[in-house]
Amino acid sequence: MPSPIAHVAVGYAIYRLYQPHAPKPLLQKIGFVPGLLLLTAGLSLLPDLDAIPGILFGHFGRFHNNISHSFIIGVLVAVGIGGAAAIRQRRNFWPWFLVTLLCYEFHVLMDLYTVGGRGVLAFWPLYPERLDPAPKLFFGLRWSEGLISAQHLWTLSSELIFALLVGLATQLIVKRKGAHQQPGSSQQMSQNI
Repeated sequence: MPSPIAHVAVGYAIYRLYQPHAPKPLLQKIGFVPGLLLLTAGLSLLPDLDAIPGILFGHFGRFHNNISHSFIIGVLVAVGIGGAAAIRQRRNFWPWFLVTLLCYEFHVLMDLYTVGGRGVLAFWPLYPERLDPAPKLFFGLRWSEGLISAQHLWTLSSELIFALLVGLATQLIVKRKGAHQQPGSSQQMSQNI
């Protein structure tokens, strides 16, 4: 499975792309970090909460990367968070649903394309078998080798490069979108007519 570095990099991209459309309360900072960034980072790591009992009970494989790593569970979680936000804050269901769904599903997708894993229960409960397709895009962490391992250096370096590429691509997209929405641009002028 990719480390939190890769998952949070995708959460950052979702944050940057959603930022112009986000409600103002989500843009307020918590300390020095925008609340929306904390939210997307947290949602991008949400499927890995199943690692906590694995760590506490000393049997990581028994708990981690099981039913929480399902696209179907991701939809249900997104419906739950979207519904809770709509009820609690009287806000629109769809933005919360969409942000949660993107963060969650990208996590599962990234885990699906990681070297050396046991596959992912991608469509549980409809399809109870693990999927393990090729090609692989991520080297992933080797928990069986312990907390400190030379293998983790390869994961760390490859995922830092991935995070850098995601950040650069996101910045290009945001810049390009901003250039198309500059006052006086032909697109804006045609919308004003």
